[in-house]
Amino acid sequence: MMTTEREKLTEPLESVTVFLGTLMLLALASYAVFAAVTGQIGNFGSVCVTQPGVRYADSGWSNPGGVAARPGASDSIVGTVQVCGSHSGIAQDVLYALTVLPAVLFWGVVLLALWRIIAIARRAGPFTSAIAVAMRRLGWLIIAGSAAVAVVRAIALNQLINAMLVAPGNDVVNVVVALAHGLFPVPALTGAALLTFARIIRLGVTMDDDIKGTV
Repeated sequence: MMTTEREKLTEPLESVTVFLGTLMLLALASYAVFAAVTGQIGNFGSVCVTQPGVRYADSGWSNPGGVAARPGASDSIVGTVQVCGSHSGIAQDVLYALTVLPAVLFWGVVLLALWRIIAIARRAGPFTSAIAVAMRRLGWLIIAGSAAVAVVRAIALNQLINAMLVAPGNDVVNVVVALAHGLFPVPALTGAALLTFARIIRLGVTMDDDIKGTV
């Protein structure tokens, strides 16, 4: 297969991957410049989060159901509960970072894995054992990574809210619900599709090798 034909096979995935990768790099560069100019890394000193899985009336309520901010924090209840800590400590800053950074890291790794698949397809063609292996790894990465990101974010968010808010809730249920939302339907379907296509390509490569061996 000609190189130009292999390049066309990777479109539009290649363009989308390059576009998203460029946006991510620009965002990281902008953040680095902001941190260098202001001397502030992240949102340290002040954090605000919304309590997941709990909804009250659509109008403002005053501490319904025993909801109350702990000392050093303030809450705002309009449908959902938002709590802010104006003087957060190191532990709260780390927890807040864990609600954001894992997802950024996950998508960065996914983009790198996609670029690896594109590079393999250009170099060796789309129907090779290397493509099957790369697709299988990406499938498991999407499934396991989405689950890990959802669980880490849910645990960190629960701990952060518990540190700033007195409210009824079930942390275990919140983690399970977050895991379900993180996996279904898109990550689970995407991962399963990649694993299936990897098996199809691997079988096709094996059959092609058998045919060549009998000729």
